[in-house]
Amino acid sequence: MNIAIIGGGASGMTAAIAAADCGASVTVFEHMPRIGRKLILTGSGKCNISNVDMNISHFHGNDIKAIQSVLNKCPQSDTLTFYNKLGLYTKERKGGIYPYCEQSYAVVDILRFAIRDRNIDLHTDCDIRKIERVRATDDRTVEDKFVITTSSKKLTFDRVILCCGSNANRNTGSDGSGYELAKSFGHKLVKPLPALTYLTCEEDFYPSIAGIRTKAVVSLFTKPSKDASYDYVGMEEGELQLTKTGISGVCVFNLSHIAVRALDENLQVKVEIDLLPDITKEELPDFMEKRISDIPERPLEELFIGVLAKQLGILIIKRCSLSLKDRCDSLSEEQIESICKMVKRFDTIVTGSGDTEASQVIQGGVKMSELKENLESRLVSGLFFAGEILDVHGDCGGYNLQWAASSGLLAGREAAK
Repeated sequence: MNIAIIGGGASGMTAAIAAADCGASVTVFEHMPRIGRKLILTGSGKCNISNVDMNISHFHGNDIKAIQSVLNKCPQSDTLTFYNKLGLYTKERKGGIYPYCEQSYAVVDILRFAIRDRNIDLHTDCDIRKIERVRATDDRTVEDKFVITTSSKKLTFDRVILCCGSNANRNTGSDGSGYELAKSFGHKLVKPLPALTYLTCEEDFYPSIAGIRTKAVVSLFTKPSKDASYDYVGMEEGELQLTKTGISGVCVFNLSHIAVRALDENLQVKVEIDLLPDITKEELPDFMEKRISDIPERPLEELFIGVLAKQLGILIIKRCSLSLKDRCDSLSEEQIESICKMVKRFDTIVTGSGDTEASQVIQGGVKMSELKENLESRLVSGLFFAGEILDVHGDCGGYNLQWAASSGLLAGREAAK
């Protein structure tokens, strides 16, 4: 079997090795000077390749059943065995699974060396102009072939695996060209939009609290119109990062795909932030009363010193329409209740997000419903897909590389049959 793999990212390299190990002749086309460029950036350079918690809730797309099927066919145990056999040892840290040396270059190198050792034909700096399905012979029992046109030549293959990625981080090679190749074969896309990115907010106070990091619970709400009521759509807990324009951090990243899709559908989006998640709503009034009794003569400007970042505490007082110079013991019960509500439900209106360049991944892509369980196209026999080009993305924490490996292994093995 002669297989062409379009894209030399994580899923493409994995698919190439898997297909070669099944006896196929494999050619990889990559339009960047080197393969695996985006992989180098993963996990802040430490390359979080998977996670101990593989609950399907960490994966997102319009066909969760199809995503689960792929993960069942090529589970984490298979992908870790695949890495181990290539010479990569792993370790677990805070739930994430990393290369033992915690360096992304190690993952790129073991994949690159495996491609070299298997004599896989690698074409870098190579742009695909067109892929056509053509009749091989007049004998209808013989499978049709794929003719790939590059800037310099035409090559013929039995099977093609599209592993082109998305249009996130174009400087790493993800330019969205794979979407056009998929559409040329009749495939439809779930609209690609940013995911795992920051959110921008309406309020003008963010420059005053930019740079603050704090533990928080972030809850997301949407509504269809101004007069409608908000519906709860998701919640994440973790470190919240406050920026000049809004909110960021892993907890925000993991909710961002919902917010971005809602904004694209012209829904109104709101976030409520619990700034003291370790203290319950019922416990907070007593906590504040004790706090006030300990520092009765201090100005409200100092009420949250040692509890929250100073500027964040000041903002809470201002948002409750209280004077920073008033004494702590001047607060009425109603004012204390207002402060408690602000701490537990610090609300902000979401107006936008990071664009594709500021997003770790893209949501949307080729519809999983148009593929068979082995990731072969239902529309074009011999055409397979893997990786981020599909309508699948995961949360932060190794889930996107797990999908790349699982889908790459499955597509590579099945294409080689």
